[in-house]
Amino acid sequence: MKKNKFITVVSLILFLFCAVSMNVTAQNKYTIDITGSKYEVKRGHLDLGGSNAKGETIEVNSFYLERNGKPFIPVIGEFHFSRYPHQYWDEQLKKMKAGGITVVATYVFWNMHEFKEGTFNWSGDLDVRLFTELCAKNGLEVLIRVGPFAHGEIRNGGLPDWLYGRPIDVRSNDQVYLYYVNRLYQEIGKQLKGLMFKDNGPIIGVQLENEYQHSTAPWGFTYQDAPKERTVAGRDRKIIQDGVGINNLGNEFSDLGHDHMKTLKKLAIDAGLTTPIYTATGWGYATIVEKGSIPVMAGYAYPFWTAGNSPSAFYLFKNIHQKPDYSPVSYDVNLYPSLAAELGTGMAVTYSRRPRVLGESFLPMMVRTVGSGTNGLGFYMYHGGTTPSIGNYFFTEGAGLHNKSYDYQAPIGEFGNVSSGYYSLKLMNYFLKSYGGDLAPLYPTLPSTNDSIKPTDTSTLRYAVRGDGDKGYLFMHNFQDHLEMKDLVGLKINVATKSGMITFPETGTFTLKAGSSAIFPFNVNYDGVAIRMATVQPLCRFTNKNKNYNVMVSVDGIAPEIVLKGQQKVNGVKTVIRNGNTVVICSAGKINDFEINGVFFLVLPKSEAEKAYLVSEAGNQKMVVSNALVLDNDGKILMVSNNNEIIDFSAYPTVGKVTSVDGKVIKGKSAFKNINNWQINVSKVETGIKLIQADNSHFVLKAGSLDLSKVNDVFITFDYRGDRGICMMNGELQTDDLYTSKPWTIGLKRYQEALKTNDMYFYFVPMQKEAPYLSYLDKKVLPDFSDKKSFLEVQQPKISVEYKVNIELK
Repeated sequence: MKKNKFITVVSLILFLFCAVSMNVTAQNKYTIDITGSKYEVKRGHLDLGGSNAKGETIEVNSFYLERNGKPFIPVIGEFHFSRYPHQYWDEQLKKMKAGGITVVATYVFWNMHEFKEGTFNWSGDLDVRLFTELCAKNGLEVLIRVGPFAHGEIRNGGLPDWLYGRPIDVRSNDQVYLYYVNRLYQEIGKQLKGLMFKDNGPIIGVQLENEYQHSTAPWGFTYQDAPKERTVAGRDRKIIQDGVGINNLGNEFSDLGHDHMKTLKKLAIDAGLTTPIYTATGWGYATIVEKGSIPVMAGYAYPFWTAGNSPSAFYLFKNIHQKPDYSPVSYDVNLYPSLAAELGTGMAVTYSRRPRVLGESFLPMMVRTVGSGTNGLGFYMYHGGTTPSIGNYFFTEGAGLHNKSYDYQAPIGEFGNVSSGYYSLKLMNYFLKSYGGDLAPLYPTLPSTNDSIKPTDTSTLRYAVRGDGDKGYLFMHNFQDHLEMKDLVGLKINVATKSGMITFPETGTFTLKAGSSAIFPFNVNYDGVAIRMATVQPLCRFTNKNKNYNVMVSVDGIAPEIVLKGQQKVNGVKTVIRNGNTVVICSAGKINDFEINGVFFLVLPKSEAEKAYLVSEAGNQKMVVSNALVLDNDGKILMVSNNNEIIDFSAYPTVGKVTSVDGKVIKGKSAFKNINNWQINVSKVETGIKLIQADNSHFVLKAGSLDLSKVNDVFITFDYRGDRGICMMNGELQTDDLYTSKPWTIGLKRYQEALKTNDMYFYFVPMQKEAPYLSYLDKKVLPDFSDKKSFLEVQQPKISVEYKVNIELK
């Protein structure tokens, strides 16, 4: 009897073990069928598109954009010219281009340009024409957001103060309001005359209004404890909300809203603002120009306008074309492509709500969004800045936001300093620039496991495929905001296509590490090379001296292989024959340089790919890999290095000679035929500035002798724990920092003249034990208040020099 009981117990244990094992196996092996994937593209139904004097065209169909009849996916970066000193616009635009941006979006804030009624200012930092011309000079196109209402965390949402209190129904077809709007549009049209796409200019798009009949801003005229008055038409007061969100109320005034948006488009065209693309906010039941604008979408995983730190749905794959984020929407989704305008690469914070947005969150959101079917990425913000002021009259929105800083935790910050998110986003931006035409017509397919995934699910693989039934791209990531993810191990994905099953990987399994992402191609053809599948991610393609180059990225945890269809000639790397196909076996975590049938391939580890930049003109491009920023600079290359006098870089393909007047050039050794290594040494520069700590909360900067002739900038970084930091000079607030745990960095270049005769003061305010924002801070940085009511800790500030070196590749 005892023996039987023992056998029973053992059998039960074995059964449970097998059941658990089978469950784990089932969770780690996935299958998706794309054989039925197709989408019927509608054409000719939209009042959009146009041509220029060269005969080039931009058209819009129901699923993607076309340039000269070929699909393309724009990569749009938001940069507000009025929030950055005009002397440095050119350099910052070069950084955006180096990051893979193809279109710059920017607001024209009405209240800055017409601060006094009837007097327009288009000079200095408000010179929209100069900004647009610099975009063109740097090969960037432009999407002008002309308002009249903008929001953008600007006072009154951009409406001038002088409108307040008048018997005018703003944001409506009130005839007096339209008179002023028309005057604004006419002035913008005069400034931008000749710069439209039709005139061979860079402006390919105009955004009309913003979040119309969805969101609003408070008027700057208010009183403490008083209800907020809103910049909104009277009829719309009951349907609008703070920030971006879902509207389940519908819109009983939609007919009037459509009429207003249609009127705005007519006024814009009458003012000369004629472009092939018009956009309007599409999320949250906002109102668009029906069949006359693309409804653009948004995604904010770390909003300041809602309370709490709950994981969002913006990292879960979906058919974003059919079910846009912040649905329901006011338009027929089958008529328009899915185009993003505001994907949260960063976030503003308020005094009481301080979400910290890590750079690691940027790329996974884009992998999810593109994999879900969007055919245009728009980053808000891509480049931060500083909100202007007149003395201590602030143009910022009066809702507890920074009075000056608009750093936004963006890829490029308030002072032009880049964050970790800048580098990782390049992997997506470069991919879309090179392979977007291949991807754009492909429709999303979701796996059967997708519907059951919730934001809190950390064990089920998040993935989707975009394909046409046979060819396509596999998208996946392992990230979720506000959650710690774990490595997903033992993964295998089967993709059923019309030409047979594609398995990732072909042999064995892979690990998708916490926080990582991947985009893998299958049944594609790159420059005549037929690829059955690859476990490396395409980064970019280019030509140099009539030779074709493709650069790929290997992902840590996934064995990098390229399976070529049939037997193909490969030089420079190990290959095997598997199932009649040639398999390129790359070395994991290393650089791989090889040639397939006369086409050159380079596989870089992710850490190296993030440091890679495409430079020079089309047809003669090169890839430069460096820890320094690598910027195209009028036929030369500008390298910007933070606090490092030794700049190492590699060139692919090889260059014969490197020259520089700014430093000593040394040629290094290379283990690769098509890559050579170089080093530039510059002389160390002493700043000559003094930063004096007056007490535990005050610092005084004396920089009268600051000389930036041999460097690009000098930065001061404060790593502190407290309530906020304040920067004052000449009695005026220069910038400010609401503590989120991110170190506070201030660049001195823009202040160099003022610093000759003025000291700069830094003041830090202690954090209070009952502060409302503490729940937004990472527990690791929360102080132990004990019996104290406040806390302030300021570590020794760091002063760093940003070097600049001009080089020529020959």
